[in-house]
Amino acid sequence: MLFSACLLGHATGWEGGAYTDPLAVRLAGLPRVRAMYFCPENATLGTPRPLTTLYDGHGRDVLSGRARVLETTGRDVTREIVRGAEAMREAARRGGAELAVMLDVSDSCGSHVVYLGAPEEHRYQQGPGVAAATLMEAGVPVLAQRDFATLQRLIAALDPGFEPDPAAFDFVENPWYREYFADGPVGMKLGE
Repeated sequence: MLFSACLLGHATGWEGGAYTDPLAVRLAGLPRVRAMYFCPENATLGTPRPLTTLYDGHGRDVLSGRARVLETTGRDVTREIVRGAEAMREAARRGGAELAVMLDVSDSCGSHVVYLGAPEEHRYQQGPGVAAATLMEAGVPVLAQRDFATLQRLIAALDPGFEPDPAAFDFVENPWYREYFADGPVGMKLGE
């Protein structure tokens, strides 16, 4: 399994922090799991770095040349983000990854939702980030760290002593997600 590095406690977040996720850590630590980790943005932009967001579409649109990735400074880093995604795909291929667990909402690793435009606008769009889209195109399924029900079922299948929370739900079942995207794949600015 391939994980976004930040989910396993590596300080690769844009601001230099980690976004350690307990379910990801537990899954990665299971005896039957061979865990790999990678940060596509750190691979090409380093850490810390300015926050980046998508403009004119999501990760698949970036890969097809219809969208771009900009830093909050305004600098276009589309090529760097695509190179990082390709490096992540190569790491997955070399390691034989059969599944990826990635940080959602990230312009690189998001599997369900990514920002649309400037981060201070708090607008989101349905769709994957650039690295997630690259992995999906290579045949590697991608889960978000917020896919609680699926991750818990997976852990339970690999660790019979683990009891999944029957009330857990996946990210796309979250009431926020359902309400925000009720009218289509691009939501309004929060607060409107």
